[in-house]
Amino acid sequence: MKVKIQETHLTGIAISQGIAIGIPFFFAVIEDSIPEKHVPEEALEGEIDRFRKAVNRCRLDIQKLQAQLEMENAIEAVAILDTHIHIMSDPLLNENVEQEIRNRRKNADFIFKELSLRYQEKFKAMPDAFFRERVLDLQDIGRRIIAYLCEQQHVSLSEIPEGSIVFSRDLAASDVAEVKGSAVLAFVTETGGATSHAAIVAKAKGIPYIASVDFGLIEQVTPEMAIVDGNKGVIILNPAISTLEMYEGRKQEQNQFYHALEKTSFLQPETVDGHQMRLSANIEMVNEIEMVHRYGAGGVGLFRSEYLFLSQQDFPSEEEQFAIYKSIVKKMNGLPIVIRTFDVGGDKLMPQQQASYKRNPYLGCRAIRFLLQEKEIFKTQLRAILRASIYGNVKIMFPMVIGISELLEAKKMVEESKQELKKSGKKVPEKIKIGCMIEVPSAAVVADLLAQECDFLSIGTNDLVQYTLAADRGNQSSSVQYLPTHPAVIRLIKLVVTHANRFGIPVAVCGEIAADPKFTPLLMGLGISELSVTSRSLPIIKNAIRNVSILEVSQLADRILTLKTPEEVEECLLAYPNSII
Repeated sequence: MKVKIQETHLTGIAISQGIAIGIPFFFAVIEDSIPEKHVPEEALEGEIDRFRKAVNRCRLDIQKLQAQLEMENAIEAVAILDTHIHIMSDPLLNENVEQEIRNRRKNADFIFKELSLRYQEKFKAMPDAFFRERVLDLQDIGRRIIAYLCEQQHVSLSEIPEGSIVFSRDLAASDVAEVKGSAVLAFVTETGGATSHAAIVAKAKGIPYIASVDFGLIEQVTPEMAIVDGNKGVIILNPAISTLEMYEGRKQEQNQFYHALEKTSFLQPETVDGHQMRLSANIEMVNEIEMVHRYGAGGVGLFRSEYLFLSQQDFPSEEEQFAIYKSIVKKMNGLPIVIRTFDVGGDKLMPQQQASYKRNPYLGCRAIRFLLQEKEIFKTQLRAILRASIYGNVKIMFPMVIGISELLEAKKMVEESKQELKKSGKKVPEKIKIGCMIEVPSAAVVADLLAQECDFLSIGTNDLVQYTLAADRGNQSSSVQYLPTHPAVIRLIKLVVTHANRFGIPVAVCGEIAADPKFTPLLMGLGISELSVTSRSLPIIKNAIRNVSILEVSQLADRILTLKTPEEVEECLLAYPNSII
């Protein structure tokens, strides 16, 4: 019986922004079983040589992909694929395979597949997201090596039809790296997250990507066309004509809007009655700085430093970090940049963290807690930032602060790092502005204490919402409770602003709601002085700011603070008259 074609809406986590309309392409790697064969003793060295040649051919493949990515200026993606080369060069893995071939006298493809699966199971059993996501890297490398050993044809996304939207249970970084031109318009996966290597490569290539989607719902329909809204994390299968027309119009309007803004990027983010806002960019990738300048941002309000190094097996040295920070700061051409110190832990764990931080990383040792325990890692980063800061306008921001004690200890570490640099003859600034993120309710409640010790505060609404409402936004079952319009969240934002105003320091919002034009009037009315958004959201938010008056949005905020439910707040925001796209 044929399944009825109907419009179906799916939701997931928006990983890489943008709107795509195309034909669904279901990408699946079918792994054939590998027969177990006996290898005579005189042929063992030849079998080992066959394995070595397969690894070398795989390495050449990855290096060719890296060269392609360099031409696309996707520098972060090049670094990601270095991880694949490191795995292939791992002497432990290679020696184990060769030893097993000799000891068991079995064919190389059978032995390698068996050991690869063994490694993958160990990684899957680990409680932390970072290692679980590295399973995809192991699978990808294993698939390529086995294809050469068995003389199989490699399944590649570089050969799929133009205008495809790829649906896959998961994706490896090299799968995404192989995409050329406009063949793939967007990615949709059942697994994965913002820190997966595939996600980082997709961002670097500017391809919309939504993860954590329930594929079970797809089986109930026959998808012939799909819309991916990477701005909101929505997928629409078999859109009705009216839906299709709406999204085609929205995509065209946004394209025209972005194009038009390139000619008006000199315009200030100010209201119709002359109130000045600061509009900054959140960046993770070096190549995003070009868009910061193109769209006339006032600077970078959040540089997520950990994303540069998630592909590495260890924390980078001071010199490695200094070189990267210096390059980024100089490219800012004098505009301010806020460098957030490593926010590692939770969904962003590096390999050497696993032994010590296996249990409950989200509510355990994360971000500033981790850095204050691992003082040398923290100081290494602080020294690199301080050295780079003499090349521009740099501010330091600490993530996940819960109270004054952590902030004071972190500031002490800055001073100690500064003195160490002076003693070694390095140039450092006499004064560098320091701020902290308000991401948990405790920080919001004691914002008056934090404000006395900071030059600025920045509200990370993504975490503030989930910790205030006990709702994991990355979990499908509890994400329905993740409501940025909840009165508790809005009152906490207002509380932070009130405390900060007493001490004359600015408050920014750098979470997802800052990039949602629906929230722009409310945030301005609550007294937020800076919005820091993804680079691609800069034009829309600037437009939203320039189409309201500060008097009217202040009245809107006062009215919303009296509302009792998230639904009432949502209705009020949607009813607010503006000319936002």
